[in-house]
Amino acid sequence: MSYREENELKPRNGHTLVVGILGRISGCANQKELSLDDQVDHGKQIAYEMYDGEIEFRIITTKGKGERLDRPELLKIENWLNSDELDLLIVEDLGRLVRGPAAHRLCGIAVDHGTRVISPNDFIDTNNENWEDDVLNACKEHLKHNTHTSLRLKHKLMNRFEKYGGATPCPIAGYIKPENAKSYSDWVKKEDATIFIREGLQILKRTLNGEAVAEYFNENGFSPGPYCSKDQWDGRMVLRFYRNPTLKGFPQRGDKHSIKHHETGRRISVRNPNGPRYREEPHLAFFSPDEIDPVLKALAEKNANYKRKKNQNGTDSRHRVPKKRTRAFGQHATCFYCGFHYVWGGNGMTDNLMCSNSREWHCWNSVGFNGPEAAQKLLEVVLDSVATLDEIDSQFREIVQQTHAGGPEKLLARENQLNREEEDIERERAKLKKFFKEIDDIDGDFLSEMLAELKGREKQLLLDRRALEHARSRQLDLPKSTLELKGILQHHLEDVDIHSHEFGDLIRELVPEIHVYLVRLIDGGHLLPRAKICLNLAGSIPDAAASTELQQLLSRELTLDLFEPPQRELIRPEAVRLAAAGLEQREIASRLDGNPTQTAVWKALKLHQQMLEQGLTSPYIFLDEPPDDYKKLRRHRNKKYSFQPKPGYQRPPL
Repeated sequence: MSYREENELKPRNGHTLVVGILGRISGCANQKELSLDDQVDHGKQIAYEMYDGEIEFRIITTKGKGERLDRPELLKIENWLNSDELDLLIVEDLGRLVRGPAAHRLCGIAVDHGTRVISPNDFIDTNNENWEDDVLNACKEHLKHNTHTSLRLKHKLMNRFEKYGGATPCPIAGYIKPENAKSYSDWVKKEDATIFIREGLQILKRTLNGEAVAEYFNENGFSPGPYCSKDQWDGRMVLRFYRNPTLKGFPQRGDKHSIKHHETGRRISVRNPNGPRYREEPHLAFFSPDEIDPVLKALAEKNANYKRKKNQNGTDSRHRVPKKRTRAFGQHATCFYCGFHYVWGGNGMTDNLMCSNSREWHCWNSVGFNGPEAAQKLLEVVLDSVATLDEIDSQFREIVQQTHAGGPEKLLARENQLNREEEDIERERAKLKKFFKEIDDIDGDFLSEMLAELKGREKQLLLDRRALEHARSRQLDLPKSTLELKGILQHHLEDVDIHSHEFGDLIRELVPEIHVYLVRLIDGGHLLPRAKICLNLAGSIPDAAASTELQQLLSRELTLDLFEPPQRELIRPEAVRLAAAGLEQREIASRLDGNPTQTAVWKALKLHQQMLEQGLTSPYIFLDEPPDDYKKLRRHRNKKYSFQPKPGYQRPPL
């Protein structure tokens, strides 16, 4: 195909043709990264055929599925096109860009901004009058190919499974899959695993508790299997294991299948409404159905009340909701001690949250807090901070004016800063490689911490570059005054349902960091959760990320108590005032709200006296380790416990 036409390319900057080239592979096992170089070379060849002058190439090579609409390079390509700098965009075939109507949309943006798009393998050139028909036809063919290939593979693999037991998965614990095995007939049982698996079923039958079986497996060294992500059993793994019908000699296929989520282009796994297909393989059975089915039925009856509630239409209350999208604090609040997130369902209470690492016996902080009550307190703190915005209005207006006036210069300075950060990361990576080559005995924990830190910095750098590209593509949209910002925030916060996922999403924007730690009154008592929060009132304004000064002005660190004060602390200030006026303890008790007893007043005054003796202004003390005198916190004394913080985690200063 020749691209030399009457309307030859002319650089819009007058001297250099700016050409974008996109290369993509899906990342499957049979694809090689060399294919990316071939695609780039093909694009350059076309560009040189079309233009004899100086050419500046801008190249994106990536791995990812063509149906995915949330790939970061798609945003970068759109920013390229919106910048009015790109003269030509070359992609080997349109499916390398993206599949479906999204490809037609990007081609339309290119045409609107004067960028010519060429896809040689699809015979597409947006300089042709019928380019839209060509693009839609190509999209149709690519989608049809995906659908047909998916159906063909599903039918072929199911046929092999039903015909001779082929298309086998990775083996679970207790089985060996020989290297050249082609069917379940080639699988063999691990004879030394039989005693553990059968004894585990007896424990499960007596206790109906997966944790008891997990403890037995771990103590006796029965491994979860070579393909398991964990090297130790837990209760959930045990229950999944015994529910696998392969243990009865009936391996299955088709229990779940994938469907396309059209908003993101992702393929998600859901339960197959037609149910799985089974195949009888007696040589794989550890139990007969009569032995294990009654135990599984008893487990189902015991746990029936703990299932998620159903909606009015009969679907799961979290049907197709991403696991990371939860209510406020869930998978957002961080344990100060180990660095892992808090999750809902703390200590058996559905409205409580607790450290997820503590659930795995790797953190001693098992103290939970009530999520809805904490969300209400956090909402009040945010609203109070919004009410004080008027005090910084003059500074806010000045920063916004400077941001608009010096936009290009600031963006260039920000890009230079990001380039320096990227160079620093590369230098540190090179130093680490050299260091590890020179040392034979490497500490695994130290290595994982260093790599985790580098990955965290690289992730933040990627986010900053996305914000920069987004800011470059158009005029920044920032509130002109704190009054306008207050209106935006109050619109989001007023009449909000603190139980909703939307409130959780908003809190993640306004409060990017929540670290939960424990305090205690100086005279003892219960351990109480307190949070250090980093509030960013510009978090819900996307373009505010382009101004470091604006973010600093609207950010502050606050302390939030996630508990109700004990009675003696609640009445202490008023009791001290009345005692100073000469009243007796019984008289003080009669005058205080809540009708406290004389004993409660005595404890409050004693607490105040201890504060004065120790020179404290607050009766609460920070806990860095579990106290020995608190009988309810015993997790760290269990033989299963071992403190394992998140790799690379460093505690923030309090």
